[in-house]
Amino acid sequence: MKRFTALAFALLVSAGAHAQDIKIGGLLETSGFVASLGQPGLDGAMLAVEQVNAAGGINGRKVQFVNVNSESDNTKTVSGAKRLIEQEKVVAIVGPMSSGSSFAVVDTIEKAKVPMIANGASRGIVLPPEQKKFSFLAPLTDVVVQTAMLKDMQAKGIKKIAILNSDVAFGTSGRDSLEKLVGEYGVQIVGKETFGNSDTDISPQLTKIRGSDAQATVVWATGPGLAISTKNHRALGIKTPLYLAHSANDFNYLRLAGDSANGVLLPSSKLYVTGSLAAGDAQKPVVERFVRDYEKKYGKLPATFAGNGYDAAMLLMEAIRKAGTDPVAVRDAIEGTKNHVGVTALYAYAPDDHFGTRPESVVMLTVKAGKFELASAQ
Repeated sequence: MKRFTALAFALLVSAGAHAQDIKIGGLLETSGFVASLGQPGLDGAMLAVEQVNAAGGINGRKVQFVNVNSESDNTKTVSGAKRLIEQEKVVAIVGPMSSGSSFAVVDTIEKAKVPMIANGASRGIVLPPEQKKFSFLAPLTDVVVQTAMLKDMQAKGIKKIAILNSDVAFGTSGRDSLEKLVGEYGVQIVGKETFGNSDTDISPQLTKIRGSDAQATVVWATGPGLAISTKNHRALGIKTPLYLAHSANDFNYLRLAGDSANGVLLPSSKLYVTGSLAAGDAQKPVVERFVRDYEKKYGKLPATFAGNGYDAAMLLMEAIRKAGTDPVAVRDAIEGTKNHVGVTALYAYAPDDHFGTRPESVVMLTVKAGKFELASAQ
């Protein structure tokens, strides 16, 4: 009887300790068309949780990361969010890598009053902030990266551009954002084309662009379409500069585009060019540690999306450390975050700014011999 009582007590203690773990949810897509973004995002988030737990957890409590694979499907993302909130009782959520899925899940997040740091890059996910109080972003947003890109064009004397975008939320919202920004930098849009996210040939759209007087082409998309458009652009002999969305700062793009990628230009985080950063850059030691630990854990270098997942998880855990596990208090702590040094960016949120990323986090990259390098302004 005593042995049974002791065993039962041990089981209760174990269960109690497990119940005290802090649960964070994830909606990171590890299959479907966004898997090349979602899997690195999950890997980055898991690394962040591992590091925090190895350092003692949050106020002595371990963190559990519960991910639901949405299969890159908006409807499954919503049902996954409901499962995390209603069944898993998570304190907060690392949101999808897909802008479309991030848009789809916002209403569920707001109704439940559980904070989410999404990884879609479209600013509309968190706009207007007074209606999307529990939704935040971790990646570099379209406006931040497009501003860096337009400054680069301005320095090169480029005044006329053509836009080629995919027909998914990331592509269309990026196009809309660019249309609003170009005038501030003396740039005119002289051609606009759209392609299907599953298209395997984008030559017809690029042929129309070739016939315009555009001095540069901007491709705003994610996934294989970036590599396909790059190859088609080269095959058509278009000699003007090719700018890509920051979603191209990915090893999969380099692999798929091959030699065609050499010479492209894209705004990016600093992840791939840490060795070229100034010694005083606040992000340099953070990124160096992340790259070292990620490579040790996974046996490969991290893609930019891994940095997004890592930052989102770290920002949530920092907020929980400050505010406890009440989701509303965690939301308030995220909104009050200032000067968080992340892998992707320097972060500072505010009641009217749920984007977080600071402009000084962005650099312009090019590709040389199949590798990302800092691009010169001229």
